[in-house]
Amino acid sequence: MRKELPLLITTVFGLLMVFGRWFWLGQLWGIESITDQWIIISNGFAVAIGVVNLTQLHGRNVQRRREHWPYSLVLIVAMYGYMAIALYETVEGPTATWLYDGLFTPIGSAMFALIAFYITSAAYRVFRVRTREATVLMICAVITMLGMAPIGEVLISGWHSVAEWGMDVPVSAAFRGITIGARLGFMATAMRIILGLERAHLGGYGAS
Repeated sequence: MRKELPLLITTVFGLLMVFGRWFWLGQLWGIESITDQWIIISNGFAVAIGVVNLTQLHGRNVQRRREHWPYSLVLIVAMYGYMAIALYETVEGPTATWLYDGLFTPIGSAMFALIAFYITSAAYRVFRVRTREATVLMICAVITMLGMAPIGEVLISGWHSVAEWGMDVPVSAAFRGITIGARLGFMATAMRIILGLERAHLGGYGAS
């Protein structure tokens, strides 16, 4: 019963989502708006569980003085401090807005700036020409990078247009193909979960 009940709930609500979004009668009855409200409520519970989990995990790190425990302390103080400020004056309040705009946004920008160095390192390893595929990848990357940079247009007139065409046509076509494949895989997994064939989220594996 410990697995059958969650499986039944998953199947029922999965079918309700499909019926409310894809069928005219479900839209007429307003099932989609009801399930959207349920999703918001479940997200709230998920956030609450995440807060409790983080508190337990990092609280133990601080209590036992594990390696890098000051970072855990900073996380706990920041999480509960911002939560208290947001509850007191809402997330649109001046203090909460200042903390978000003055701390979170610059930290995010710094993280993205650091990612550029990792991308450069990965590109160096990828562009070592050892196979035909790596050669094609390197040629396409050089054409695109030089075409998007101002120096490319200075070297060869019209290079920017060639790079733009490559981004708009072949790259977009490949990306859409990957997206279609990912969506089909998502639909197949969702159907397996609704039909009870996939039970990994219940602690089991396969259709047993």
